[in-house]
Amino acid sequence: MGGLDDFPAGAGDLALNTLADEAGVSNGTVYNDFRSREQVLEAFGLELAVQLSEQILTVSEAVDSGAERLSIAVRTFMNKARTDPDWTRALITVVSYAEDMRSTLATYLRADLQAGRRQGDFHYAHEEMAMSMVISATLGAMNLLVEDGEVEHADRIAAEMVLQALGVPPEKAKRIAGLPLPGRPARRACLDVGV
Repeated sequence: MGGLDDFPAGAGDLALNTLADEAGVSNGTVYNDFRSREQVLEAFGLELAVQLSEQILTVSEAVDSGAERLSIAVRTFMNKARTDPDWTRALITVVSYAEDMRSTLATYLRADLQAGRRQGDFHYAHEEMAMSMVISATLGAMNLLVEDGEVEHADRIAAEMVLQALGVPPEKAKRIAGLPLPGRPARRACLDVGV
């Protein structure tokens, strides 16, 4: 994997500035605490992804279905992309080169994949490849949303497609992806399906 020098000019600086702003510190402070821009980006990006993943775990802890928990995670990351494009660009920049970041995201994902497989919803030949596919597909959908603008129901579409890629039948994937997100009023879900 390459470092920040492999990115187009300005990409690393943009992500660093965004992440320093997000942390509420100056760029100078950041450079004093880390040896390289790569370390800064990796540390901030990892913390941002861990924070969101912890929030997802909290809101989905009462959900037993691995497929439903995975859908909640994909939809939550997609909704974060819609509401915070700078955070999303920074995350995508870091994940693209930081092995530790992918490993951390995979740790959160592994339990949901294993549960979905035990429950008969997921069918995949290789767990590591399934994790990589879910992460890559979600990040790709987030990038599309940030770069190309609003896509109606993007969170549900991405979750449905990821579920289908893992072997969930289309009708069931659509139903799971359309469930209300935990902590959100059920009324919104009813409005989305025309009730």
